[in-house]
Amino acid sequence: MQQVLFYLPLTDGVVPPNGVPVYGFGAMLFLTFILVAMVWGPRRCETIGLPRERLQDLAIVLFLTGIAGARLLYMLQYHRQFSWNQPTRLISEFFQIWNGGIVFYGSLVGGLLGYLVFYRVVLRKLGISTRQLADAIAPLLALGLAIGRIGCYLNGCCWGQPVCLECQPAPLVETAPILGQFPLLPAHARDQVTRPPRPDDRLPHIRGLQTTTGFSLQPRQAIGEGDPRSVIAGVEPGSAAAVAGVLPGDKIIQVQGQANHILVELTGSPEQVDSASQQLAKEGGVIVRTERLSHGAVSTLVAFATVAEYQSAVQTWRNRSPQGLTLSVQDTLWELARDWPRGVNRLSLVVERGQEEVPVVFTPRTVPFYPTQLYETISMLLLIGLLLSFQPYRRHDGQVMVLFLLGYAVHRFFNESIRIEPTYAMGLTLSQWISLLIVVLAIGLEVMLRLTLPRRGTASATLTD
Repeated sequence: MQQVLFYLPLTDGVVPPNGVPVYGFGAMLFLTFILVAMVWGPRRCETIGLPRERLQDLAIVLFLTGIAGARLLYMLQYHRQFSWNQPTRLISEFFQIWNGGIVFYGSLVGGLLGYLVFYRVVLRKLGISTRQLADAIAPLLALGLAIGRIGCYLNGCCWGQPVCLECQPAPLVETAPILGQFPLLPAHARDQVTRPPRPDDRLPHIRGLQTTTGFSLQPRQAIGEGDPRSVIAGVEPGSAAAVAGVLPGDKIIQVQGQANHILVELTGSPEQVDSASQQLAKEGGVIVRTERLSHGAVSTLVAFATVAEYQSAVQTWRNRSPQGLTLSVQDTLWELARDWPRGVNRLSLVVERGQEEVPVVFTPRTVPFYPTQLYETISMLLLIGLLLSFQPYRRHDGQVMVLFLLGYAVHRFFNESIRIEPTYAMGLTLSQWISLLIVVLAIGLEVMLRLTLPRRGTASATLTD
């Protein structure tokens, strides 16, 4: 996993904190577009009379509508994770595809709609055959999937289930990661650290195996009592945290070079939260942020630098005892874990151990997972070879696309069985049900083409690559 490949030169100090990042996921999407629209695609499509510039226009349309469809299907599949009752926030979430948020089958639907519009406006005037174009772009789709899944791997999303202990390959070095281990907080697990589980968690059965930091935390004391900053409850043997020297009982007093402040979160109506947060600010707190929640409620975070200021402020709030206002307490570690900076893998802590302050720096890694992203990359490369080999022997136009649909659907059905996705009827995931539907549709399409199209002649059976 390498969410940030590098930072653009000469941007350090201009764009905080480290310059303009080039993300692995975005880089793979860009590489896909270049290879499909600029390099290989024109060579395949010019043989059927589609000019290079029109292919590039089509590629842009399919790219945009495909991404939109893929994102929309993901948002529908995981609807509980999105703010459907807040249109402005929902629009912002729609564009955050780097959070493990696109589904290929959605891109098929979105791309098909985009193609239909482009065909009516452009291709029909050029006399382009949809069936011939489908055969030309089938290997291009497989190539896009192969490269795109490398982007998923770099991003730390779309991985499979935890690998059982007996299945794990033994690394040459005790702390060396294997292909299915990821650094701190990959996209799917951003909210899986330091907070209690929720019913809609993406990874409910992973909890208990290991936190993504390699250590667990003691339950916090009741609000207003003692020091609520994080204290290590246990450390996974052999983890990066254990190798770095993290011990049970360590109290975290600094995170990523900043003090581990005590954070009080107030939740309620805007008027109540504003009044209470201003009161806490007068007692020494600093208002960090305010967020709008569903049903008109808001949440405000107030930070305290010392335990004494925190206890005094909470006691003052208790004496007034407002109705309908909820207070909870966390710390800076929890706040950072809510939205960890992309590309940051190393975790830097200072822990209080007895009378000492001990610095600890390490790169935490998850438990091993099946690298299903790379499985798909390999599968699609093999499928490209099959499509190109079959192409000269196709019976009729459109048959290469049929083979692509069948090949991908079969691959996706089995690959889904070792991924972490919610299941529906008969214990199958949404993508598995769509795979079955694609198989039926592909077979139906092949039957229809066989009944309506003549067998291709030998002279026209080859499409130049």
